[in-house]
Amino acid sequence: MGLLDQFRQRKDKEKEKTEGHPIPPPAGHTLAEVMQDKTKSDLFLKLLRKNDDALAMRLAQGKLQESDISLLEDKRKIFSEKITQAEKVEKLLTEENVVDFARNHPDFEKIINLLGPKKAVKAIQSQLKELSVSDEEDRFNKIVHALNEYDKYKNGEYKVVNDEVEKLCKDNKIKPQDYFDALAIKDPEEKKKALKKLVTGSYKWYDKVLNMTGHLSKDAVKDLQSSEDSLENSVAQLDLFYQEIGTVLFSSVNENSFMRKALSDQLVNAPNVEKPKSGFMDARSETAFNDAQYKADWETKKRKNAGARPPIDLEVLKQQFREEQKAKKNKNKTGWYAFFAAISDAIINSKELN
Repeated sequence: MGLLDQFRQRKDKEKEKTEGHPIPPPAGHTLAEVMQDKTKSDLFLKLLRKNDDALAMRLAQGKLQESDISLLEDKRKIFSEKITQAEKVEKLLTEENVVDFARNHPDFEKIINLLGPKKAVKAIQSQLKELSVSDEEDRFNKIVHALNEYDKYKNGEYKVVNDEVEKLCKDNKIKPQDYFDALAIKDPEEKKKALKKLVTGSYKWYDKVLNMTGHLSKDAVKDLQSSEDSLENSVAQLDLFYQEIGTVLFSSVNENSFMRKALSDQLVNAPNVEKPKSGFMDARSETAFNDAQYKADWETKKRKNAGARPPIDLEVLKQQFREEQKAKKNKNKTGWYAFFAAISDAIINSKELN
């Protein structure tokens, strides 16, 4: 590869990073891959049907128009962003931090007390992708914002204070737990004595002699005292983030039917049935209307009726046949299966039987 090609590739990557849409998309984020995944393809259908049911219909029938390529790519980008955000939130929700959220939010505490941390995380994580696409109350965006702000603080200002205090303890040869024990002392004078003892505990005999007036340990003791304020402020700020996250999580679980269903399933230990991995293509092949098969089934139905004693009235037989055909297509009530079944139902209702 020549120098200019390398330069062009670098510019392309910078552009993709700025725009947030790499070419090609990450694994699992092309529309072809989405449509082959049962869960993702159903969610993509929900996204389409929120504001463009006609596009979903054209996609299902294989009748895309000139402008549909651009429309589908716009929808794919939106969908990809939502799924990426949901997966990031899933990683930020751990058994450890949901307990911290609960300690700072009495309503969210109820969920943890009912389910336990492990099942609570499982219930919430299981519905985040669904919430990202279908929620109309902006709950998902509130969860994303609250967790992103928490993550930014935890890995920013909070970490800076943590590292500074760790260094202070290390420089003065103090074990962090001994430092915390000293800070727990209520009496100010006793606390100061305990901190001074920690500082001078590692002194050699000659340092102790030189420190008879306390001038060697004075600055270190002051640093330890001021670090207490930094620790208290940092923990208090973190608790505010925990409280906000507890608020948005409880609201999402309490007010969203999908979340409540997931919580109920975890409460009663409902079996975790593995969802099929197939998507759009299987739904279409299993559920879409097949004219030749429909006619063949009708001829079979008529032959059987002709041999019946007494035979069923033809109009009654037609209605019975239509309902049987609809029932065959409506075994699965979700996602693309339901979408294709609805199309099939409309065709069956309009189809003349002879």
